[in-house]
Amino acid sequence: MLDGPVYRRIGAVDISALLAVLPQLQFVAVNTTSTDPGKSPCLVVPPGSPLPPAIPAFVGGLGLGGATKRILIRKLGPRQGMPPHVDQWMPGEANWRRFQVPLVSHPDILMRWPNDGVEVHLAPGFLYEVRFDRLHEVVNPTDVARVHLQVDQIEATI
Repeated sequence: MLDGPVYRRIGAVDISALLAVLPQLQFVAVNTTSTDPGKSPCLVVPPGSPLPPAIPAFVGGLGLGGATKRILIRKLGPRQGMPPHVDQWMPGEANWRRFQVPLVSHPDILMRWPNDGVEVHLAPGFLYEVRFDRLHEVVNPTDVARVHLQVDQIEATI
């Protein structure tokens, strides 16, 4: 997708198992003092933390192909977004692709790619592929937290 659209909705997925374990997850605050727009303050379940078995089982069942390199669960609080940024930490020598499964959201929470003129609400219960290499942002004007499962994959075949 690196030469295609900035996002695509792949299809519906059953997130009930993830919602059931969401209260068990231990989120920690990261990037609280960062001024880098690519490192926005948020809550995450840190990569490498033990996850309830339902989460890796869910990711394995998505049929993404390739190799899962990172599973991240990110939570943005009410009225908290992410400023425009490009994720530049991914190594250029590998075919990295990013997938997101929204778990908790609101129709007014938008992911935008301002240079591409695209904005979309990523609805819970769907699997999306999103471009991390294009300028993007999250806008949350609501009193609802946004919780997404993010999967960074190498050589995905989906």
